[in-house]
Amino acid sequence: MMHPFTIPFVVGFTMMFIVLIIRYSNWFRGFSIENRKRIANHMFSRKTIQALNEIFKESLLHLKIYKTNPILGYMHMSFAFGWFLLIVGGKLETWYYTGNFVNPPQYAIFFRFFHPVTEATTIHRIFDFYMEFSLLIVLSGLAIAMVKRIRKRVTGIKNTTHHTRANRFALTVLWFIFPLRLLAESATTSIHGGGSYLTKITSTLPFHTTVELPLWWAYSISLGMFFLCLPFSRYLHIPTEMITILLKKWGVKPELKLTTNKGLQAFEIHSCSGCGICLDACPAIGVGNNKFQSVYFINEMRNGKDHYKTTGLCLSCGSCQQSCPVGIKLEPLRIAARENLNSTMQFIHTYLPSKMILWPETTNVILYTGCMGRMNPRTTKSIKKLLAEANIEYIHVDEDENICCGRPMALAGAKEQAEIMISRNRDIIHSYNGKVLVTTCPICFKQFKNSYNLNLPVMHHSMYINQLMEKGKLKRHQSELNFSYHDPCELGRAFNCYDAPREVLKHAGNVIQLSMEKEKSLCCGNNMGTILLKREDRQQITDKTLTVLSKNNPDYIVTSCPVCKNTLSQQSSIPVKDIAEVLTELPGIKQKKEPSASPLPQGKAD
Repeated sequence: MMHPFTIPFVVGFTMMFIVLIIRYSNWFRGFSIENRKRIANHMFSRKTIQALNEIFKESLLHLKIYKTNPILGYMHMSFAFGWFLLIVGGKLETWYYTGNFVNPPQYAIFFRFFHPVTEATTIHRIFDFYMEFSLLIVLSGLAIAMVKRIRKRVTGIKNTTHHTRANRFALTVLWFIFPLRLLAESATTSIHGGGSYLTKITSTLPFHTTVELPLWWAYSISLGMFFLCLPFSRYLHIPTEMITILLKKWGVKPELKLTTNKGLQAFEIHSCSGCGICLDACPAIGVGNNKFQSVYFINEMRNGKDHYKTTGLCLSCGSCQQSCPVGIKLEPLRIAARENLNSTMQFIHTYLPSKMILWPETTNVILYTGCMGRMNPRTTKSIKKLLAEANIEYIHVDEDENICCGRPMALAGAKEQAEIMISRNRDIIHSYNGKVLVTTCPICFKQFKNSYNLNLPVMHHSMYINQLMEKGKLKRHQSELNFSYHDPCELGRAFNCYDAPREVLKHAGNVIQLSMEKEKSLCCGNNMGTILLKREDRQQITDKTLTVLSKNNPDYIVTSCPVCKNTLSQQSSIPVKDIAEVLTELPGIKQKKEPSASPLPQGKAD
């Protein structure tokens, strides 16, 4: 028979459990037949063990957050892992003292009230020490959380999320839980004895027998209120992110259409903890008056609010997705949201090439320079020079006719329209019988790699140039020039391509180490992912990036993206070059003869 003060906890825990079952069941019903088969096939496989390992490392220890910010990582770990230790310890403790493994959850939660341990045996001391040490871990994290709310920069972060009233209330209740537990246990210790180092210290406070029971009531009420709030607040992420990790390990894919209350996307949206790490990672933080960062985008979708503007303002640079400790696929979520909002957009495709090339011979390289290649003729000319110098036969597939890769349409949410273009381009590319497709644009590179399913490898020109140098087909004498290299978002974070461009530049001069580079590189401010961001806001982002790139006064700023090159050039006082131009145009580097490309064959009608 339990004491009446346990009722708030029991009611809150029971209601939370019921609501979670209902919500999760509804989301599971949104899974396609294929996804249900994936779950069934992998549930009892090694993938489940891998998922449990990731849950332990990321949902309890929060190692990703710790690597980004040790103080913030410890804070999250102390709450999650500390509470987990208390739950496990409480279960073991009640099992030991009662001899029964199955006990009501409230018995373990309020064990010190029901069984004031005064024995002095070794096992009693171990249990006392363990439970109070676990509580101390949680309380230390609570102290950091309080400091974070008052002086966030002390914890190494610049920006925190703005919570709703419901989230603030849940947070306040959460903060009361563990201090109240300490006070309640201390009151019991002061009356009955026992306890370990922590409660023995706090039990010296002027407790009275009339205070013990109200403290246990307060502890129970705070627990019950938090559990009642959990399914309707950001703290729903606590159980949800664990299920999300399992689903992803089991191979579950997003449904064809984004629905915020069904399928994998529902689990992802509600796995966001609102930790705010994505805010510091966003290159557009503090720019303009709109809060469109991923945490706000997720909140709007989660709360059923209009998210059209928030969806369209993002640069799609990938910084938030890479920094997300839960591993939420934020960019695909935004694109899926744009598909819902912009699926009725229509495009005219009459400009697509009307002839299919039938090319019987094998082509070494199919060169694709894309829409931006026409705005950067020097880059196109340079890559052709390098191919000719290396005696590489190539076909410039879009030399005479502009063939867009389709990514701008895809980013805008016009998926079906982009598929029309992809299908046509795929046929044209395959018709040339090439060994490799080389593109000078990371945006096109990403589209070809992820969306085209081509029967030949795809390489960005920085990768291909580096490969030619490794094989000795391209050689340069190193100059004394200093380069600041800017990592394009779609090449660096999207494909972890950081070394190849730098290896190329080392053959031409000295590559300066920057404070923000590689995975921390800032966006140029003009990624094609944004639809609604104002020009003035973009310019502010570009200024931030140029501040980093220009700090050590390099001779040249180098990039390998035509969009980045154009954007940075407009505001930079230092010359901006593409990586191919560096090898062909800069002083002190040997110039090579003009290329001779393979002639394009006459087209034949489809």
